[in-house]
Amino acid sequence: MRPALLAALLLSSPLLARERPKVPIPPDHYTMAELTAFRKTPSYDETLAFVRRLETTSPFLKLAFFGTSAEGRPLPVVIASKEKAFSPDAAAKAGKPVVLVLNGIHAGEIDGKDACLILLRDMALGNRPDLLDRLTLLVVPIYNVDGHERVSRFNRPNQDGPADGMGFRTTTDGLDLNRDFLKADAPETRALLSLVEAWSPDLFVDDHVTDGSDFQATLTVAAGGEPATAAPLRAWLDSVVKPSLAEVEEAGWKTAPYVEWVDPLDPAKGIDLGPSTPRYGTGYMPLRGIPSILVENHAIKPYRERVRANEAFLSALLSRVGAAPEALRAARAAAATEARTAPPGSPFVLDAETDTTRPEPIDFPAFAWREETSLVTGRPVLRYDPTQPLTVPLPVFRHARPKVTVPRPAAYLVPAGWPAVEERLVAHGIRFTRLKEARTLAVGTYRASDPVFQTPTYQGRVRVSARISKATETRTVPAGSLYVPLDDPLAPVAIQLLEPEGPDSLFSWGLLSSALEQKEYIDTRVLDPLARKMLASDPKLAAAWEERLKDPKFAANGRERYLFFYRRSPFWDESVGLLPVYRLDAPLKDLSPAAAAPSGAGASSPG
Repeated sequence: MRPALLAALLLSSPLLARERPKVPIPPDHYTMAELTAFRKTPSYDETLAFVRRLETTSPFLKLAFFGTSAEGRPLPVVIASKEKAFSPDAAAKAGKPVVLVLNGIHAGEIDGKDACLILLRDMALGNRPDLLDRLTLLVVPIYNVDGHERVSRFNRPNQDGPADGMGFRTTTDGLDLNRDFLKADAPETRALLSLVEAWSPDLFVDDHVTDGSDFQATLTVAAGGEPATAAPLRAWLDSVVKPSLAEVEEAGWKTAPYVEWVDPLDPAKGIDLGPSTPRYGTGYMPLRGIPSILVENHAIKPYRERVRANEAFLSALLSRVGAAPEALRAARAAAATEARTAPPGSPFVLDAETDTTRPEPIDFPAFAWREETSLVTGRPVLRYDPTQPLTVPLPVFRHARPKVTVPRPAAYLVPAGWPAVEERLVAHGIRFTRLKEARTLAVGTYRASDPVFQTPTYQGRVRVSARISKATETRTVPAGSLYVPLDDPLAPVAIQLLEPEGPDSLFSWGLLSSALEQKEYIDTRVLDPLARKMLASDPKLAAAWEERLKDPKFAANGRERYLFFYRRSPFWDESVGLLPVYRLDAPLKDLSPAAAAPSGAGASSPG
C-alpha cells in the first residue's frame, strides 16, 4: 500500500478518533498497537527500533540504557528534552521538572508502554510543544525486559488484550520487580535505583493493569499513600491528580480510585486505599521524597480503550506538572527538609494499617453485582453485570493509622562483616562512612527471639518475624563497621531498611537470619556435670529447674532441657539473636578523615 494512502486511512480511522494532528504522522511513525488495531504490542527489538526512528525525527529525544537485565538485555530509557539535557547534570542546569514514567514492571501489563510511545511520537513530531517546552521526561518503555519477551496468548488470562500475546509477570528467576524496591535483589532493581539516584526525578508514575472486579471505569489511580508520602507531597498530588482525572473523563473515559474492596463480597463497604509498604514502587519512592502515582488500567476493558485512557491521563498530568513547576519544587524541598531534620527520638511510623474511621464518600461508577457460589472453590464470589451500569455512593479509605512506631535514631552502626547490608546501602545511595578503628560504645541493640519463618517462600526468600527486644549495651564495634547518619533526605529509606520491625526490612526479608542460628554446641559429656554444679551452687536456679520440670512438654523435650542449662553457662554464644544493626541516639562527634572514610557511591549526599 502506498504510504500516502496508508496515512490517509489511519488518520480517518475510528481507531484514532482524536483531533487531527498539526503535523501529519508519517506511516512509519504509527505505533505497532495503532497499526494492528491494538491487537499487538511491539516486541523489545521492535520497541527500540521505533524509538530509534523517533530519534532520527527529533533531536530532542534520545534512547539510552541504564543497566542490564538478568538475561543480558540492556534496560532502555527514553529521554525527551528541548534543551537536549540527556544527562542528570544537564537536566539540573535546564531547571525543568524531571518526570519518570515506568512501564512494564509486570511485563504483561504493557498499556503504559504503548501510551508512552504515542506521546513520544507526538513530541518528536512537534505536536506536543507544551510538554517539551516545560519538562524533562524520562520514559522506561519496558522495565521487566526479560518477562516482556516471554510472550504468550495464555499469559494474564484475566486481561483483555493485546490479543496476539503479552509478556509474563516476573523476571526469569521468578522475581516480581514490584516487590523488590527495598530489598533490591534483582539487577534490574539496582539499575533502576541508580537511575533514580542520578536523576532525582520530581515525579514518579508507575503504569500497571489491574483486574478482579468489574466496573465502568477504564482507568484507576492511587496517589499520596500514607504514611510514606510526606504531607507537602500529598497536598501537591491532590492538586494535580484530580484535575487530570477530570480531563480523562472529559475525553470520554470513566475513572475511579484504584479498587481494593474492604470486603470482597460487599463493594458497598468501600474501597481500601490503605498504606503501601516500601517493597512497592509507589510505597518506596515517597520515602525518597518523590511524589508517586500508581496507574492501574482496568484489565477487563479492551486494550485500545486502556491505552488511550492511559495516554489521556499522562498527557493531562504532564501538562499540569510543566505548567506550574514551582509548587512541585516547593513540596519536594519541604519533604526533604522534614526527612533530614526530624530530631532523634521523634516517632517514625514503620508500619501502618488502613484507618477505617476516616471515610471519604464518592459516587462510584459500578456495575450491578450479585453473589454466587464458585463451581471451582465452592465458596461465594461476586459476579458483575456490565449491562446494568449504576452509580453507587460508597466510602473510600485512603488514610492510615500507625501500627508499628519507633523512635528515630540519630544514626546506625552496622558491624563489619555483613556485606549484604552494605550492598543495599550502596544500592539505595544511602550515605555512610567506614570506621577505620575499633570503637567501644554504648549502643542500642536489637535481639530477636522466637522467630517464625514464613512458608512457602516468597520472592525466593524465607521471610521471618520475631520478638524484638531492645536494650542499651556497651559493645566493641570493629574497624570497617559502617556509620550511617540520618541527617539526610534518605533517612526514611535507611530506617525502613535497618529497623528489624519494618515490614520490608532486611531482617524481615531473611537477609539477617544467620544471626538467629546457634553455631556452637556443648556436648552432654561436658554439660551434665556442669549442670549438677550449677544446681548445687544456685538455689534459685534449682527452683526454676524444678518448676520447669512440672511442665510435661518441657520435661519431654530434650532440646529445651539442654538449652535451659547451655544458655545459662559461660559457654553460650551471647551473639545468637543479636542483629547486626546498632542504633545511636546522638551522632558520633569525633569522626574525622583519620577515623573514618567515605564509602564509594553510598557516600554521596542525595538531594
